[in-house]
Amino acid sequence: MPRNVLRHCLVAGVLAITVGCAGTPASNNASTGSPGSQAAMTSKGVANLNLAQNYLAANKLEYALDRANRALRSDPNSADVQVVLGLIRERLGDSARAGEHFERAGKLDPESGHVLNVYGVWLCEKGQAAEADAVFARAVKDPFYKARDQAFFNAGKCAMDAGRLEAAEAHLRQGIEVAPDDPRLLALMAELQFRAGNYMSARAFYQRRESQGALTADLLYLAARIEQGAGDTVAARRYRQRLQDQFPDFTPSDNQGSLQP
Repeated sequence: MPRNVLRHCLVAGVLAITVGCAGTPASNNASTGSPGSQAAMTSKGVANLNLAQNYLAANKLEYALDRANRALRSDPNSADVQVVLGLIRERLGDSARAGEHFERAGKLDPESGHVLNVYGVWLCEKGQAAEADAVFARAVKDPFYKARDQAFFNAGKCAMDAGRLEAAEAHLRQGIEVAPDDPRLLALMAELQFRAGNYMSARAFYQRRESQGALTADLLYLAARIEQGAGDTVAARRYRQRLQDQFPDFTPSDNQGSLQP
């Protein structure tokens, strides 16, 4: 599993949850905040946090850290500030302090889906798959978390990479119930079924993913392997030809996606 996913992740998802948490311009104190947020932020804190995320996205880490620390001073109990500080510290290569921020965020807002999802990703990437599984399970219980499919995907990916295929399948099936047309969930389920030797099931999930369009080299490679396993050498050859024609420099990675902070 890639160990640097958090360093390269986009922070738009975290940004989205801070917008609207501040109070009106006439007041420095926040209102009740968005549903599922335990501690609303001040307008000053939101402004600094948004700037921190913009700087992080631009890889201007010194400025990002400065703004995040300013947000921390005005809103020391904000889980969102802790999450962004964790992302910055991870990008800076300070994994230990990043983990402290993610853990702190989880304690400040223990029922927040987006906070727990990021913390679960960090745990999984540090080889703590069992702990991550428990955190993802808490994330999907948040009724206000609008990206539960991400947490199910992450839980499935983490379990699959740890060799726990049955647990991975359970997570992915739950995710597909929530988002039946999600291309990442369908692709990962096809990969999982292929690894388990369930070629007919793998084909079915792959075909659902194929109907979404925009096939990558990894997906064409997966399709060829599925058809070969299912005994359809003609279809396998057809996918291999498409792979060669469209991606002549392809090198197999055997990886159907990274975790989604």
